[in-house]
Amino acid sequence: MMSVTTSGDSERRLAEAMRAQASGAGRPGFVGRNPGSIGGAPASTALPEPSSGLWSALLSSRLPLLLALLGGIVLGVALALLSLLAPGVLPTLG
Repeated sequence: MMSVTTSGDSERRLAEAMRAQASGAGRPGFVGRNPGSIGGAPASTALPEPSSGLWSALLSSRLPLLLALLGGIVLGVALALLSLLAPGVLPTLG
């Protein structure tokens, strides 16, 4: 009979899982950061070309989000000034 306790067994399994995750074991196509790992060179960290689909999607979604943010800021400032400069014009909430 083994003298390993339940907590010791779970700690050992957790340590093995963390080692496997760090080395990239069990993930096809993943090249770990170990110096002796087999595979190609690590991926480049350069920004994608502006002509790529993902890059253009990010740029096209950034403009409407920025406009919505600016519109919200303008509306908030207008309501704040209205409530400060003309008390009683806005209905009370609650």
